[in-house]
Amino acid sequence: MKRTLALAIAVIVAGCASGLKRPVEEVTAQAGTDGVQHVRIVAHSYYFSPNRVIVKSGVPVELTIKNAAFGVPHNLTCFEKDAGIELSEDLGMFRGQKHATFTPSEPGEYGFYCHVGSHSKKGMKGTLVVVP
Repeated sequence: MKRTLALAIAVIVAGCASGLKRPVEEVTAQAGTDGVQHVRIVAHSYYFSPNRVIVKSGVPVELTIKNAAFGVPHNLTCFEKDAGIELSEDLGMFRGQKHATFTPSEPGEYGFYCHVGSHSKKGMKGTLVVVP
């Protein structure tokens, strides 16, 4: 029994990796035939994938955010008026998924993060890059 419990704890701890030392994973959104830039961000245990998203200003964006961390609640928060986005999407605990739409307006780099608990301090952050 103790061995099974120890193994279960080791698996859980291994799945809760910090995002602090993860490399930058970048994606550049491309507009689809509908003229919308489609972007998918997956929330894992304390990191986002990708954690750097490049979008074009003036072109609508449909952001799909999925929680892939079973049993760990996450959200994606970005309050950047200059970017044209103000959202805080709660993803729940059990592989929830949300969609957000916005049109980025001002070129620049804007941070997003998970504001659940201390997740952002553990590295659950990313950057939205808006290019002209």
